[in-house]
Amino acid sequence: MPDVDILSINHVCLVVQNKEAADAFYSGVLGLKPHHKVKSWLVLNAASTLHLVAIPKADPKDASPHRTVQHFALQVADLQNLLRTLLAAGQQPFQMDNSMKEHALTDSGDPLTFGTGTVFIRDPDGNLIEFIEEGKGLFSIEMRPKL
Repeated sequence: MPDVDILSINHVCLVVQNKEAADAFYSGVLGLKPHHKVKSWLVLNAASTLHLVAIPKADPKDASPHRTVQHFALQVADLQNLLRTLLAAGQQPFQMDNSMKEHALTDSGDPLTFGTGTVFIRDPDGNLIEFIEEGKGLFSIEMRPKL
């Protein structure tokens, strides 16, 4: 076994067509803060950043067929609160099962028990984001990896 001690994800980098629209979504809807020095980075927490690379001619429709499952996941304290926030911002959150079947979320009181028990959203460029609440759904205590 390799002697590598990976501690966490440092950053995620996404290609976006329109930096202003991406900033409005990630800062305005999700509340990420601008990095103090690098304009294309947004701060997730003290250890992690989101890097947005603007390529105006990038076309999400020309992407790999794997784009439907390619995503990054953000852990949140409360999925119900996240759902209320997304719906109030006019977003279209959904849940997904392991066969990629989607279940639209239109009611902030949804029990969030469909599929993996997590919440998904697509950013303005179609990038898929998953939101996880530790201890719920696929991320319940019994599902934790055994190290």
